[in-house]
Amino acid sequence: RLINMSTEKDVSLEERFEQIEEIIGKMETGDITLDQSFELYKNGLEEIKAANAMLDEIEKAMLVMNEDGSLEEF
Repeated sequence: RLINMSTEKDVSLEERFEQIEEIIGKMETGDITLDQSFELYKNGLEEIKAANAMLDEIEKAMLVMNEDGSLEEF
Protein backbone atom coordinates (compact mmCIF):
# COMPACT_ATOMS: atom_id res chain seq x y z
CA ARG A 1 0.00 0.00 0.00
CA LEU A 2 1.10 3.52 -0.68
CA ILE A 3 -0.06 4.95 2.67
CA ASN A 4 -1.44 3.68 5.93
CA MET A 5 -5.19 4.01 5.83
CA SER A 6 -6.91 5.14 9.00
CA THR A 7 -9.00 2.13 9.92
CA GLU A 8 -9.38 2.69 13.65
CA LYS A 9 -12.38 4.49 15.06
CA ASP A 10 -10.23 6.40 17.55
CA VAL A 11 -8.28 8.20 14.82
CA SER A 12 -8.52 11.93 15.45
CA LEU A 13 -9.88 14.42 12.97
CA GLU A 14 -6.43 16.01 12.75
CA GLU A 15 -4.91 12.64 11.85
CA ARG A 16 -7.50 12.18 9.11
CA PHE A 17 -6.65 15.62 7.69
CA GLU A 18 -2.95 14.70 7.79
CA GLN A 19 -3.71 11.49 5.86
CA ILE A 20 -5.65 13.48 3.26
CA GLU A 21 -2.78 15.95 2.89
CA GLU A 22 -0.32 13.07 2.50
CA ILE A 23 -2.49 11.52 -0.20
CA ILE A 24 -2.74 14.80 -2.08
CA GLY A 25 1.02 15.30 -1.82
CA LYS A 26 1.73 11.87 -3.28
CA MET A 27 -0.75 12.41 -6.10
CA GLU A 28 0.85 15.75 -6.97
CA THR A 29 4.35 14.32 -7.31
CA GLY A 30 3.58 12.64 -10.61
CA ASP A 31 5.98 9.83 -9.69
CA ILE A 32 3.23 7.24 -9.35
CA THR A 33 1.58 4.87 -11.75
CA LEU A 34 -2.00 5.22 -12.88
CA ASP A 35 -2.99 2.26 -10.70
CA GLN A 36 -1.33 3.89 -7.69
CA SER A 37 -3.11 7.14 -8.50
CA PHE A 38 -6.49 5.39 -8.50
CA GLU A 39 -5.66 3.66 -5.20
CA LEU A 40 -4.69 6.99 -3.63
CA TYR A 41 -7.85 8.60 -4.96
CA LYS A 42 -9.98 5.82 -3.48
CA ASN A 43 -8.15 6.07 -0.15
CA GLY A 44 -8.58 9.83 -0.15
CA LEU A 45 -12.32 9.54 -0.69
CA GLU A 46 -12.57 7.12 2.23
CA GLU A 47 -10.61 9.50 4.49
CA ILE A 48 -12.79 12.43 3.43
CA LYS A 49 -15.94 10.39 4.06
CA ALA A 50 -14.69 9.46 7.54
CA ALA A 51 -13.68 13.06 8.30
CA ASN A 52 -17.12 14.32 7.22
CA ALA A 53 -18.78 11.78 9.50
CA MET A 54 -16.60 12.96 12.38
CA LEU A 55 -17.46 16.59 11.66
CA ASP A 56 -21.17 15.71 11.63
CA GLU A 57 -20.80 14.09 15.05
CA ILE A 58 -18.94 17.13 16.40
CA GLU A 59 -21.65 19.42 15.03
CA LYS A 60 -24.38 17.34 16.68
CA ALA A 61 -22.48 17.38 19.97
CA MET A 62 -22.33 21.16 19.81
CA LEU A 63 -26.11 21.45 20.04
CA VAL A 64 -27.64 22.17 23.44
CA MET A 65 -31.18 21.33 24.42
CA ASN A 66 -33.14 24.21 25.93
CA GLU A 67 -35.63 23.81 28.76
CA ASP A 68 -38.48 23.75 26.26
CA GLY A 69 -36.85 20.87 24.35
CA SER A 70 -35.62 22.92 21.40
CA LEU A 71 -32.03 22.72 20.26
CA GLU A 72 -29.63 25.57 19.77
CA GLU A 73 -25.96 25.82 18.94
CA PHE A 74 -23.57 25.77 21.87
